[in-house]
Amino acid sequence: MLHNRALFVYDAAMKQWIYQYKGLGDYRLHDAFQDLIAAQLQNAGTLVAIPSESKHYDVRGFDPIQGLFGGLQLQPWLRKSPTAKPQAQKNRRERLQTPQSFTVLVPAAKLNQTKQITLVDDLYTTGRTLYHARDALVAAGFQGTVTAFTLIRGCLKIL
Repeated sequence: MLHNRALFVYDAAMKQWIYQYKGLGDYRLHDAFQDLIAAQLQNAGTLVAIPSESKHYDVRGFDPIQGLFGGLQLQPWLRKSPTAKPQAQKNRRERLQTPQSFTVLVPAAKLNQTKQITLVDDLYTTGRTLYHARDALVAAGFQGTVTAFTLIRGCLKIL
């Protein structure tokens, strides 16, 4: 199991906030929770950002995770390969069937200079993205503990 902590649940207000921030590309919202986030991650080990696909960056003009967690020292140790369909457009079954899309960009020796990695992301629904990121780090030779921290945690209804 991958332990994940989150600040908020995915209720109507947070759904609207994430849509405004990511869906409409309203970068002004990026620092809305930075103080709360920083307080939660003071002793979280090495922070590794879940990266956006390059095509999403091209559309938005910013990386939402870098924006949300921008006040912290994030390690860009992962790259996400393009996928056929964005997670936000998938139902639960499709999300769970998403194949591995992460590549680790640093050697095991670099990874193992830390004992704990905390993956940081904006939204946890099924956990598939975070599990794939963790699995990629372990496959690349990381031997420590991997946890996760997300701004929002929610559940998708089984469709």
